[in-house]
Amino acid sequence: MRKSITSVVKRGIRSIKHRAAVYARRSSGSHLKKTVLKDGGIVWSCGVGWIAKKAEKYEAMFERENAKGITSNIFCDRMYPMKTMSRDYAVEQELQSGKWSFQNMLVIRNPYGESPLTALAVFQTEKACRVRVTVKGDIPETDFVSELPMTKYHRIPILGLYPGRENHVCLELLEDNGEVAVAHVVPVWTMNLPKDLRNVIEVKKVSDQPAFQNILVSGGLGIKTCMFDRQGQIRFYIRRFAKGYGVFPLGNGHFFYMEKEVSTPTFTNPQTIQSYDMDYLGRTFMCYLTKNGVHHTAAVKAGGNILAGSNTMIEHTEDKVIEIDRTNGEIVWSLSMDEIFDDYYVDMRDWAHLNSAEYYEKDNSILLSLRNLHTVCLVDYTTKELKWILADPKFWKKTTMTDKVLRPVGEVPWIYQQHAAYELDEDFDGNPDTKHILIFDNHWAKRRKAKSFDKDPLSYVSIYTVDEKNFTVSLYKRFGFPKTKIRANGIYCPKERRMYSMAGWYAEPIEDNQGGIYEFDFDTGELVSDFRVKPGFFRAYNFEPDMEELAKPVQAPEDYVGGELRTPVRLEEEIEFVAGNKVKHPAISLMRQEEILFVRGVDHQIRAVYFVGEHENYVVQYGENEQTMDIFREVEYYLAFQIHTLPKGRYRIYLDVDGNIQNTGKWVQLQ
Repeated sequence: MRKSITSVVKRGIRSIKHRAAVYARRSSGSHLKKTVLKDGGIVWSCGVGWIAKKAEKYEAMFERENAKGITSNIFCDRMYPMKTMSRDYAVEQELQSGKWSFQNMLVIRNPYGESPLTALAVFQTEKACRVRVTVKGDIPETDFVSELPMTKYHRIPILGLYPGRENHVCLELLEDNGEVAVAHVVPVWTMNLPKDLRNVIEVKKVSDQPAFQNILVSGGLGIKTCMFDRQGQIRFYIRRFAKGYGVFPLGNGHFFYMEKEVSTPTFTNPQTIQSYDMDYLGRTFMCYLTKNGVHHTAAVKAGGNILAGSNTMIEHTEDKVIEIDRTNGEIVWSLSMDEIFDDYYVDMRDWAHLNSAEYYEKDNSILLSLRNLHTVCLVDYTTKELKWILADPKFWKKTTMTDKVLRPVGEVPWIYQQHAAYELDEDFDGNPDTKHILIFDNHWAKRRKAKSFDKDPLSYVSIYTVDEKNFTVSLYKRFGFPKTKIRANGIYCPKERRMYSMAGWYAEPIEDNQGGIYEFDFDTGELVSDFRVKPGFFRAYNFEPDMEELAKPVQAPEDYVGGELRTPVRLEEEIEFVAGNKVKHPAISLMRQEEILFVRGVDHQIRAVYFVGEHENYVVQYGENEQTMDIFREVEYYLAFQIHTLPKGRYRIYLDVDGNIQNTGKWVQLQ
């Protein structure tokens, strides 16, 4: 018997009884809860605790060689990829068990523990069929709808749930002709939003047909990565704060997540040294370790590798781009900014400030945005030759790169402390020799003064036309909005003819909001949508989960940890280690994940970590740079290093805390 989605939803909503509020808050519940639907269907629901308990017996299957034989009195947590793979394997065992059918299904809320407003429905059907999933919105325009391919074994990702309520999720089995064979409305309860996500989105204006139905907000200081709909309702978030740069979409529903709590000290902003390849269901596929840190940008290069900002760390920071092999975390290519520029502007620690890097296969080039040089430039990937500079020619007049600066055609308003430069695919002028470059022009010149700065009170999303044959640049189109001094990005939507300005951090708060998102009609310049984000953010994007990819089981890699961190080296000097001199600073603590040891402290507080053995001592040093910016002096984070290279034996752990060697009372043993 076939039923329309409308009739099923109406009857389902009437038939599902509201559970006690206390149960709605038990999203990590480790027990199955039975719900009998009026049409006779049964739903068994649980939180992540239930599947996590099931997964424990599978963890040994994914244990890595580097983690074996290490014991310690330090708290040890499993790494996020280990949690994902063991839980995903447990889900697959449930699916293959034959226990779950459409009439007797399993629903796991937040199955991987990282995305509280998601769920996973698990069941088999007698014959292969497609499934349509509809999370009912408060208005029809905010329904979250997806359709999954034909199979007998169904892992149904459910995204777009509202927080703090019973959600009504319609699951429909579809006939070959697309008609509904049978349907259930399944109740899915969710926890309330955390305090930092409450009342953070204000809708000032929204188009009848916005190009982005759901917007992903990423990065910033006071907001978790989250998605909101056209009504300003948050329908997705990641439970942990990312680094201030947030997450970066990698395609196929994956994103690059920069860990906030694990960094290395630099001359300025401590840099993330532990990052992840994740998806919107909260699954973590790879952990990338980067000794010199990553920052500001991550983008997929042709072939699948990841381009990210990094640091030379010798005398400067945020002055390097690296290519990370996505399969093993190795750095396979790098470019330091001092390889392409002379030293005229190498006059401060953060002299270049790389904030975007994009690779273009058609001409094997990399487009870079360098905020503290007021410059966007193009570099040949293979030869590392600087091809051209888009910037005010006056700014580069006293350097040796004047022949690389594009010549202006007509009145060209120049960029200042810009962000997020991209080449557009569109051909606006019919000229095969031109490129169209989209830039978020913050139009701000406080970090590096520029004599030509015009003090324009607005910021802009601008499109510049670069004629590589004639070596010229002109302005094609420009959209203005309130001054945004840092962060931000722009996005052009060719199909809808819209331009988005993701203004992450206003120069001055506007009506108690620190950031805003503006949607413009590309042809008329009319502002058609206006959203405000109270805490501000780093970048924002269209929310584009790949539901088919989310429905697939995880394919475990050969090793889910790639790259490298610092490792202990043999201590040559004689140092007295006094057992009674105990660590007393409240910020200092230790933890471990497999072979990675973490030591938490205040920025630049810990100068060395010592491993005191029976015969030899080892050390990890951290004294090669000093903090030059006051705003980072009180930041707390974990240092991290790999200890599997230590010779076998037992080691007591001491720290050099501001020049005073102190005993942690912790030990580690390698067998």
